[in-house]
Amino acid sequence: MRFKLDFIIGRSELNADYRRYILSYIKNALSNSVNGDLLERYYKDTSTKDFSWTMIVRKPQFTKEKFRFADNRFSLVFSTDDRMQTGMYLMLAFLNQKNKRYPVEEGNYFTLKNIVQLDQREIRGTTVRFVTMPGASIVVREHDRETNRDIYYSCEDEGYADRLEQALKTQAEMAGFPEETVESIRLHSVTGRKVVVKHYGIYLDATIADFIVSGENKILNFFYLNGVCARRSSGFGMVDTVDIVEEG
Repeated sequence: MRFKLDFIIGRSELNADYRRYILSYIKNALSNSVNGDLLERYYKDTSTKDFSWTMIVRKPQFTKEKFRFADNRFSLVFSTDDRMQTGMYLMLAFLNQKNKRYPVEEGNYFTLKNIVQLDQREIRGTTVRFVTMPGASIVVREHDRETNRDIYYSCEDEGYADRLEQALKTQAEMAGFPEETVESIRLHSVTGRKVVVKHYGIYLDATIADFIVSGENKILNFFYLNGVCARRSSGFGMVDTVDIVEEG
């Protein structure tokens, strides 16, 4: 399921670390739906969430501290494969927040005005070209157990294609796909542009990417609907299809 939330905002700017406000909004919506059970369902621990989202604005401009855009409107696009009915639960939570003003920094606020379910494609072939959605750069992360620190890679780093392919396989494995499905994943090409993104006070290397990947169509649909790589539920990794190679 894919759907879009349309908002108005008091001032057309947010902190450059804006994702934390959106995450706060999501958690608030979940905590005020189904007696708060949804918040525990999705945020009780650090388990992987089965949805991704991105923020869409007109004419975005970033400085070190601010994120500004052209008018007092923005949209959030959510995507989930709905194996666990996550799309339904999220939409229910957001419907309860419609027309309610949500305060953010320095007297600013935003208000949900409209919810629209979006069309989505079904991938029937075994090869697809993906591009990142606007605002949803890909985060490829490796955890160093010795230092307990995360290392982030971008398309400017040597061996990025191999790391991206391995990140896709790891994501599929963690999602419970069988070994033969995981091993079917092959990254054929990747181009992109490095971006540095502020997230909870930390600057992350990420990539606005265009890549071709093959695998069983059920795993390609999983990537399309859930996003790819790390921090997907924090506003990273949502992809759209450009070309789908159909079977036969």
